[in-house]
Amino acid sequence: MGSNKTKKLRVSPYLFMEHSMCPGWVYHDQFSDPKQKGEIPELALKLMEQGVLHEKEYIKDLEFEEVKAIDSDEAFRETVNLMQKGVGLIYQGSIETEIDDIKWHGRPDLLKKFPGKSKFGNWQYYPIDIKSSTDLRPDHKHQLAFYSEILKRIQGKEPEKIAIINKNKKQMTIPLSSEITSKMYAKANEIISILKGQKPLPHLKGGCKQSPWGHMCLKESESKNDIALIYNVRESTLNKLRSNGLETVLEIAELNPNKPQYKIAKNTWQRLVLQAQALVKKDLIWLQKPNFDEGNNPIYFDIEGDPLLGIDYLFGFWIGNTQEFKYFLASRPEDEEKMWKEFLAWLPTLPKDYLMYHYAPYEKIHVEMLEKKYGGSKDLDLFKSKLVDLFDVIKKSVIFPLYFYSIKDLAKSRFVNYKWRHQKAGGAQSIFWYEKWLETGDRKVLQDIIDYNEDDVIATEHLLNWLKQYK
Repeated sequence: MGSNKTKKLRVSPYLFMEHSMCPGWVYHDQFSDPKQKGEIPELALKLMEQGVLHEKEYIKDLEFEEVKAIDSDEAFRETVNLMQKGVGLIYQGSIETEIDDIKWHGRPDLLKKFPGKSKFGNWQYYPIDIKSSTDLRPDHKHQLAFYSEILKRIQGKEPEKIAIINKNKKQMTIPLSSEITSKMYAKANEIISILKGQKPLPHLKGGCKQSPWGHMCLKESESKNDIALIYNVRESTLNKLRSNGLETVLEIAELNPNKPQYKIAKNTWQRLVLQAQALVKKDLIWLQKPNFDEGNNPIYFDIEGDPLLGIDYLFGFWIGNTQEFKYFLASRPEDEEKMWKEFLAWLPTLPKDYLMYHYAPYEKIHVEMLEKKYGGSKDLDLFKSKLVDLFDVIKKSVIFPLYFYSIKDLAKSRFVNYKWRHQKAGGAQSIFWYEKWLETGDRKVLQDIIDYNEDDVIATEHLLNWLKQYK
């Protein structure tokens, strides 16, 4: 017990990823019963595996010195020794420092030498991480700024730049700005306060669904009837409410939706109060009758895409009148253009008076992106004019007593009552399946993707039919 009390707190880069997804993840890993921890989603595990494979593939043609020591202290001494020698590229270096009695430790994928004064001589190092993504994301910047802060203390000079090697094996370099460092410190301080026992205030967001502790975040919010249960409220708005003594859904529900307070925008205020009232009533609150175009030939549309590969791999359509499922598939990433051309060739076969229903803006945005990428047609122009976003209809017409508003949350609710065939059905799971299909060639996995997409478009039909009852 005594050794645990004197053990220094330790901050590592992976905590930034966990915190950005779900602050409760950091807390529960530290303080909760491990037996209550759920499974890490398959997509997250796949990404870790992919990252390792991508890293190995990239470094095989590089010349570098690798730090192989597993023991933290030994690995740190070995890394500093290589830096003192002026080695051009260090792989899996171990760096650490103490800031305010907290141990900051990390192993950047690469430390690259470049000209500049430091404790070592006329050279210094900057950190590079190898990522299986396309862009340098905010969480990447935080991790690299974290490494840079440690390097500043080791070499006596803050690196001028940070970089990742992306999935295309291209180095993306940006200057290390004071803004990036400041945001990193803000995140680090939040993480440190959690490690010291400060439980983060509840904030349910999409990342909680991908956390192995997401069920705990939801359970705790429900036990307190916390305002975090109110759908789509920014953390800054939650903080304003809490600072004014409002902590429960019931307290928000008792307020007047037409009298904004605490410098919260009128529309935001009205929505959050009504959302709270719906949760308390456990029933719908109608704002207006649903307003949407109807046609004789309804079609329902959903796209499956992989942001990791930067492609869309499946266009699915449910033809309402014939109850037929039609899809276009890019079975390999390089087939995306072929899929798009097949989709364009199909459009002239549609009846002129069709309407194309979808849920949320993804479909419209990605059709326009693919048009810029591969070209369009007059029939595509017509198609775009026929798109009807049911999420937009929902937002304007009705408040659901739900914590999230995805198509699955709405369609699975007791109001619409549609069930997906696959227990793990979801957008993240579809991406995992596609990555697994590319790796294994397992046709059953490919069929799971197709079935999931078919369920999505049928669910969209069910949602529309449900809305029609109230039009």
